[in-house]
Amino acid sequence: MKKKSMLALAVAGALGLGILPPAANAVSTREIEQKQNEVNSLRSKRSDVEQKINEAQKTIESLRSQQTQVANDIEKLNAAIEETSGKIRNVSKNIDETERAIEKLKQEIAEIQERIEKRNEILKARMRSLQESGGAVSYLEVLLGAQSFSDFIDRMSAVTTIMEADQQIIREQEADKALKEKKETELTEKRNKLQADLQELKQLQAELAAQLEQKNRLMADLKRKEQEEHDHKMALEEEKELIAKQEAAVKQQLAELERQKRAEAEAARQGGRTYSQPNSGTPSGGSTPPVSSGAFTRPANGPITSGFGYRFGGTDFHPGVDIGKRAPVVPVVAAADGVVFRSYYSSSYGNVIFVSHVINGQTYTTVYAHLEARLAGEGQRVRKGQVIGYMGNTGHSFGPHLHFELHRGGWNVGKTNAVDPRGYIAF
Repeated sequence: MKKKSMLALAVAGALGLGILPPAANAVSTREIEQKQNEVNSLRSKRSDVEQKINEAQKTIESLRSQQTQVANDIEKLNAAIEETSGKIRNVSKNIDETERAIEKLKQEIAEIQERIEKRNEILKARMRSLQESGGAVSYLEVLLGAQSFSDFIDRMSAVTTIMEADQQIIREQEADKALKEKKETELTEKRNKLQADLQELKQLQAELAAQLEQKNRLMADLKRKEQEEHDHKMALEEEKELIAKQEAAVKQQLAELERQKRAEAEAARQGGRTYSQPNSGTPSGGSTPPVSSGAFTRPANGPITSGFGYRFGGTDFHPGVDIGKRAPVVPVVAAADGVVFRSYYSSSYGNVIFVSHVINGQTYTTVYAHLEARLAGEGQRVRKGQVIGYMGNTGHSFGPHLHFELHRGGWNVGKTNAVDPRGYIAF
């Protein structure tokens, strides 16, 4: 009998702490099944996110591999550009040397031209002499005018010498002309070839520079994509952690429901029940909103400065409401009984608290963002109206306020479960 009294007293004490709901809201098997389904759904979501994280890591590794290949290509292009620049310097040097050789050749050609002109004068004089003396006949007259055989021989020798001298002049004249043409042709061809080589090398240099610029742009694009993939992976890891915390909170709620179910069965077996309403108390530390009836209460005092839905001309979706800060210190309270499954600093939300609630078998999630301070930690059970933080201006915020979200179901990155809090709370 004493044992039964102790058990009844323990059950009554637990109920007095608000762990068990009123009899009208007794835990049903359906609620437990729904909660188990929610756990399974979160586990599946976490698995999907883990797969996306693995895919993101593979993408990052692929991008890094591509960067390595592009870096090798850039190194080769730089080497080719350096080699081509060296060739251009050599060809330019050869062109300068050829130009100097051409200047020297011009002087030589001028000398040859002078010799040619002098010979031309000699030949012209010889031609005039021949014309005046009758040409070839004069040689015969010279020979026939010999007074003796000895004189004939002397005259023959003289005529031969004159004729050979004329032929030598002609040969030298032809040789000089040929030499002039040869040197002019050689240097012209050499200069033209060097100019063509230089133009070809400059074109190659331009093509290599264009390829290098393209590779540099590709490298910059790959680095940008890698950074984006890193950011995406970090967001997925944060989502995974959030889902894991949410899953743990739901498991805790499931365990609580099962414990309540067992307690109800035990209480029914003992033949009686004793319940008391949760004592939310009066939060201290400043002006807190009155705890209203219904499932949810107002999370903080202040005017609504930005509502739920699309804003800024339809370019931005606001998944909650903003409550403006109108006092030096503004407490923020839990909108309903629940379990804190995430309490941390986010780059976007700033100091933020996520609370999971189960109301009439339906899971809800509330989010309290941009807090100045957080007073509730992960895994902590909170009461409706309990102070969990203070309104602030942390994270991606443009002024002191509370960003409050209400989700019918679990929170997700896409905010697909977000609902307008004004449909559930009288602000």
